[in-house]
Amino acid sequence: MCIRDRDRYLTMLKFLFLLCTALLTNGLSLRKPEAANQCLRWTLTENEITEARGNVKRKDIKLYTTHNSASILIDGINYMKALYDDIELAGQGDFIHAKMFDQNADVMLIPNASDAISSRKTSVYNVLGRALKRGVTVRILANINIMQSYKAIEFCLRINLLCGYTCCGLDNRHPGIITGNLHTKMWIVKHGKDTIVYNGGMDVASGRWDTQKHDFSLEHQMNGDFMGHNAMHDQMVRITGPAVVDYERHFYERWNDPHPSFFPFVWLQGYKWSPPPFIRTKNEGLQIQIMRTLSCTGAKYGYYKDFAPKGEFTALAGIVKMAKLAKNYIYMEDQFFNFPEPMKAIADALPHLNAVIIVTDSQDSPTSFKNERWHLQYEAMAQLLEDKEQMHKVHIFNLYRNDVENDYIYIHTKMFMADDEYMITGSYGMERAGLTSDNEIGGGFCDPEGKFVLEHRRKLWAEHLLLKEDDPRLINPMDGLKEFVRQADAKSGRLRHYFPKNVERSFLSDLFDYVFEGEGRCLNDQQTYESLFTLNLQYALTSQKNCLLYTSDAADDTPCVDLGGRRIIKKKTKD
Repeated sequence: MCIRDRDRYLTMLKFLFLLCTALLTNGLSLRKPEAANQCLRWTLTENEITEARGNVKRKDIKLYTTHNSASILIDGINYMKALYDDIELAGQGDFIHAKMFDQNADVMLIPNASDAISSRKTSVYNVLGRALKRGVTVRILANINIMQSYKAIEFCLRINLLCGYTCCGLDNRHPGIITGNLHTKMWIVKHGKDTIVYNGGMDVASGRWDTQKHDFSLEHQMNGDFMGHNAMHDQMVRITGPAVVDYERHFYERWNDPHPSFFPFVWLQGYKWSPPPFIRTKNEGLQIQIMRTLSCTGAKYGYYKDFAPKGEFTALAGIVKMAKLAKNYIYMEDQFFNFPEPMKAIADALPHLNAVIIVTDSQDSPTSFKNERWHLQYEAMAQLLEDKEQMHKVHIFNLYRNDVENDYIYIHTKMFMADDEYMITGSYGMERAGLTSDNEIGGGFCDPEGKFVLEHRRKLWAEHLLLKEDDPRLINPMDGLKEFVRQADAKSGRLRHYFPKNVERSFLSDLFDYVFEGEGRCLNDQQTYESLFTLNLQYALTSQKNCLLYTSDAADDTPCVDLGGRRIIKKKTKD
């Protein structure tokens, strides 16, 4: 062999050696192409995102990121302990950014009934106070509207006195000053060379701290209650990796929104954009795609003009796409399920599914508007039972404290899962306000290795079924469903079968729908939303029954259609 041929041979061997090393150590796997691309199948495309933003491209946030890591923290005990640990690591030059719907500065992140003094040291007020003394920058956006103002004002006043400047802003830059909401639950903590994001359904507020036992413990009672509930189930996702840049970008844009707040004496000092540091996984890791709700009607008021001038509804688009693509099952946890549009997409998916499994709140809660909540939930869920050949696939449950009769566990999770492959979770629930109007953020999560969603489902179901996570009945989702049904039939554990009451729509139903579940999308010029309160007041005064169209898209031109959506009154046009 000549020297030239030998060199070529050695070069080829070296190339093969380096290629194999990369495949084995850098996360490039030998998976089948369909396995490698399974995440892209669920992901919203650039065109789909643009369409969900009124045909305005999203330039500020990446289409999706990889090399992320995440852990899902179920119930308040796990979330608040992790948040406490991350905040305590923050020091000089680091920051804490937060967006919150509800707030309580005295909530203890690590309550201990046997040590009240140590517990108080872990309160939000004291934890942030220590962080400020260490040189940490704090910025908080707290939701405020006319109906929910006292707590936010009291919270921000105390935090701002700690900071010595406006580090806590009362934020009403959303569609409605009466009941519109900054509904996001998100903390971003930079410490050292890493940044951590917490996002999901849980505020650090009264009644949120609970354990998997849901036993109304003394620690739970130390942090107060949420609207009279003795137990609450919820989750947050702790995220590290490139996705944290997108979450921080969202906070940056909201903080620096130039449109002033409706409430006086709110001056937010802007800051320059700088991508936060993060640690990426060595392998491909989790794929995360940011999905948001930013109302078009809010954009018309002048909000979001620098980043979403026509709003954004990628959360709704993502849930609808997930329903269309699912092949085996859809599993959802949420307190609402009263928005007909995405529920219609799930009903349409039943022919190609084996099961739709829902865990929800019964709406029979110690709150106002019980009948109205029942009615809206019934209208949306009834669509799942319209096809008599498919309705057997639908399974809806409540959770009850297994040791106390008629004392249910309040479901506050906002999570939508399909086929052990894909999950959407964030601050938005399946309600009109959360998916079209309120300010919300979450993400679509997919693991190319197929472990992340599967493991989370088993962990959730183990808690609900009072089983161990490695119980063989939880491996296959259909076997797990059989245990759901068995326990609900026997009323032997936490699970109970549920379907909302068919309560007649009333004047108050329309008022509740209009005030609390406002539509945030901008309709075309031939359609306009009118106040349901005004319409029914007119009906009550004239005693003349009108023919009204109940549909989210007004796609059917028949005189009267009842699809369970908001009323749309078409303007007459001249011939």
